[in-house]
Amino acid sequence: MRQPYRIIVIDDDPITRMDLIEMLQEVGYHIVAEGKNGEEAVRLTQTWHPDLLIMDVKMPVMDGLTATGIIRSCSDTAILLLTAYSQKDMVVQAMAKGVSAYLIKPVMEEEFLPAVEQVLTNR
Repeated sequence: MRQPYRIIVIDDDPITRMDLIEMLQEVGYHIVAEGKNGEEAVRLTQTWHPDLLIMDVKMPVMDGLTATGIIRSCSDTAILLLTAYSQKDMVVQAMAKGVSAYLIKPVMEEEFLPAVEQVLTNR
């Protein structure tokens, strides 16, 4: 049985969100909340104080990089960003904002689950 980490999944695509949650739950992770934009990520992080926030970068209302900056100002929650964009400047910007890890979509289970485990272990 896995340690009961609190995980939040944020992605504006409901299918992607469902796939991520399913992958995590299949191996015993506990998802405490999910959302569809950076504004919800900020609010849910303040409510749940998760161990890990898994979040898309490009979303409506508030993007993941902006949300990361806000969350970092008041929380040490580990943040794993997911994006379809692999431009070097976005990676640099994400790391400068304090993300714990960064994965390029489409995310495959073989890379996703080890990245989650590594981020949680290194918290």
